[in-house]
Formats: sequence, C-alpha cells, structure tokens
Amino acid sequence: MARGVDWLVVAFDDIPNRAGLAAEQVGVVEWLQARITGPRFTVVPTEYIGTRPSPYLSELGAGLASTVDVMWTGPTVCSPRIDAADARAWRAALGDHPLLLWDNYPVNDAVMDAELHLGAYRGRTPDLSDEIDGVLLNPMVQPHASRVALATAAEFLADPAGYDEDAAWRRAIHDVGGSRAGAFGALARACADGPLMVPEQLRLHQLIGVVERALPDPEWGEAFDGLRAELTALRGAERAYAEAVDDPLAGELGPWLTQATREAEAGLAALRLVQQVRPVAVRDEAGVGRVAAPDAESAMIHAFALLFAWTGARQGRMVVGGPRFALHPAVVQLGDGRPALDVGLAVREDASATDRLCRLALREYRVWTADPDPEVRVEVGASVLLVDSEAGFRAAPGVAVLVSSGSSTTRVPAPGGPPFADPRLS
Repeated sequence: MARGVDWLVVAFDDIPNRAGLAAEQVGVVEWLQARITGPRFTVVPTEYIGTRPSPYLSELGAGLASTVDVMWTGPTVCSPRIDAADARAWRAALGDHPLLLWDNYPVNDAVMDAELHLGAYRGRTPDLSDEIDGVLLNPMVQPHASRVALATAAEFLADPAGYDEDAAWRRAIHDVGGSRAGAFGALARACADGPLMVPEQLRLHQLIGVVERALPDPEWGEAFDGLRAELTALRGAERAYAEAVDDPLAGELGPWLTQATREAEAGLAALRLVQQVRPVAVRDEAGVGRVAAPDAESAMIHAFALLFAWTGARQGRMVVGGPRFALHPAVVQLGDGRPALDVGLAVREDASATDRLCRLALREYRVWTADPDPEVRVEVGASVLLVDSEAGFRAAPGVAVLVSSGSSTTRVPAPGGPPFADPRLS
C-alpha cells in the first residue's frame, strides 16, 4: 500500500492442471497475504471458464479466504453470451467468492490475430450485473481501435437495462474515428464479427442477401444500391487514411484497410458481372432510351476481371467481411467439469461475404451461358415498343419500361439506367 499498490492479481491461468494444484495455489496466495498486507487480492484460476463444478474449483474455493476475488471469462474463453444464471452457477462452483468477469472482448491475440473486433459490446444480459462484482475487458493488440468495444461496454455497464447497442456503437465510431469516422465506420462494419457476433450478421452479408433475393425480379438493379454504396465506402477507407500520419488508427488499421480495398474491388467486380448478363437500358427525362442485350465478349471480360480481383482478395490474410477460415479459443466444460474444445465455436470457415458474392455472380454468368439469347425486347404493359437500328427507343417519361432478354427482365424508369456505367450503352 505504501508503494501505491492496492490491488494484486495472482494469475494461475493457462498452466497444466493436475491433482493437488489447487491446494498449492491456495498456499501461494496465503504466503503472499501473510507478507503483503492491505491490497485487495484477486485470483485467476487455472480453470477460468464454464458453469459447472469440478474437483479443482471446489478445492480452490474452499481453500481461499472468503475475501479473495476469483476471475471468470464466462461459459468459454471468449463467450458469445453470458447471463445471470451462468454467473450464479460459477459462483456456486467456487463457494460464493466475490466474482469478477474477465471478459475476453475485444481481444484478438494468438489465433485471432487476423481479426479486428470492431463491433459493439453485446450478448450480456442486463441481470448479469446483479450477480457479479466487477467487469474487466481484455483489449486488442490495437489500443486505439479497442476503444470502440470499450466505449460501448461502458455504456452497457452504466445502464444495462437501457443499453442501445446500435446507438452506442455509432457514438463510439464518431468519437474514435474523429474526422475520418465515415471511413472508420465502413471498415468497422466489415470487421464487426468475432466471438460475440457471427459473420452472417455483418451488414455486407445482409446486403448480399437483398441482392440475391432480388435477382429474379425486374427491379434487381434497385437492390444493388445499398451493397454498391457499402462496397464503395469500404474501398475508399484505405484512401482516407493514406496520408493520416497524425492519426494513430492509420498504423493500427493498415493491414485491414489494404485487405478492405481488395475485398471491395472483388465485390464490385461481382456486381458488374451480374449486370453484364442482364439486359439494360438508359433513359433520359423525356423517355428516350437506348437498350442492350448481354454481350458475350463483354461478359467474358468482366468474368475475368472478377476472377483476378477475387484472387487478390483471397491472397490476403486479414479478415474483412467475414473469415474464409478462422479459429477462436473455444474451451468449454464437459458435463463432469473437465475441459473440452467446442468445435462449433472454435472453427469458422467459408463465411466471407466477398466469396459469397463472387460465387453468386459466377453462378449467374454460368446460367446465362447456357441460354445466351442475343435478342432484346422493350415493353410497356402489353405493348412491345419499336427498337431502331441504333438500339434506340422512345416511351412516355412517366412510365417504366421492361427490357427483356432470354429469361431476364429489367425495369427501367425515366430517367434511369443500370447501377454501373455500362460499355454496352456507350
């Protein structure tokens, strides 16, 4: 205490367990307490995960003084969800010592070092605060980027019942990102998955789902808007930090910003290829338009462009938009309290939004190659409009036309055009 130390943590984590270990650890703590008076003592046990009793925990809990805190990470090392019942069970297994939640979020060391955990604090129920005596969060190797998770956790802990995860996350992105909050937010949305959130909940995956469901409909182009905007913002994030020598986030985020550009380029190439195998048209305010069917050579060029961009994305190691293969340290307890690996939590594979979108685009291209109809039709209601030798047509400006080729149909208002500038219409 005279040296300013009022809290002493004795960590016995991540060492091999064996018979008699708990009694030896109790002896170490008692030896320290006899020689260092005053500080609060906290023990990190060798078994620090789970919700079930074990011989080690029973012996440790019975031997430690009742005032000694014991740390716990929840049902597993990086727990997706922790509730009050979990905490009560762990406290019972230890004999009702003061309980500190050592929450392993947003930590990304060891097997998780290719991930950035930039999502909000989540998965902890409000009633958990009634069963624990404190929470410590384990930050990432990137201290400034860690402030997103820490800020949202602080909001949860200040008011568990009133916590608004999305609003807290937006505030944290604004505060941490500063003048580059837009770029930082784009990257963070693509790196929000991790132990507390599965990749399928990422905004990119959700927007790909919107596109996938819309492809059979004439309004498919409108469904591109959200995903195109998200990929464009993600592609621009690296450029926003390119000369940010005064921003510590630039150095921390560098490898992920580079990977974000690769992933976004591949995603945008995929959307362009989908457009290439559909009929398109451009119309001005007067309703005058120009139409084009899919062109075999142009579509093939776009298919190659996709393959090259996708190859570049897959060569990167850092996780942006969900992992291609990732590991989490998902140690859990068996029914008798012994440790085991939860394979379902430990291994995440084939969860990349980019891969999903590229495969979707190539599937659409393959379907078109099976029936590459070169003819194109323009219709308004039941009427087929005349298309001249220059592929031009005219329709009333207040009426949308349907442009068809083979089994694909595209709705085009006036004014209107395809999601991307299209060489077929030049």
